[in-house]
Amino acid sequence: MTKEMKKEKNKTYEGIIEELENIISKLNSANIPIENSIKLYEEGIKLSNEADKELLTIEKNIQKIKKTKVNNVKSIDIEKSFIEIEEIIENLEDDNISINEAERSYKKALSIIFSVESYLKKAKSEIKKYEQ
Repeated sequence: MTKEMKKEKNKTYEGIIEELENIISKLNSANIPIENSIKLYEEGIKLSNEADKELLTIEKNIQKIKKTKVNNVKSIDIEKSFIEIEEIIENLEDDNISINEAERSYKKALSIIFSVESYLKKAKSEIKKYEQ
């Protein structure tokens, strides 16, 4: 595999978008010959397809993580989780709370909510199995 092929294979989504932005700025310039415009357009289409593939890969990875997280959900005390969230909300209403503390509290509440959601989804799927 040549150096150029390795470079092409290791492109990140951000790198692809950056290249697309460069192509767009070149295409928007007034003094570009038509032949160059066509080449840049073709390269842009190719990069756009690469970006789509990269996004699909990212989405698949996210779905795998979500499925793994749902499958690994342990039994939780929903009532206790809601009480914790209520306490976090009360703390967030404090005028003296720092931005960092508010951010930590928000992340903790979000984590609790996601845990409850995952638990309920798993419970729902288990119930459906037994209903059939």
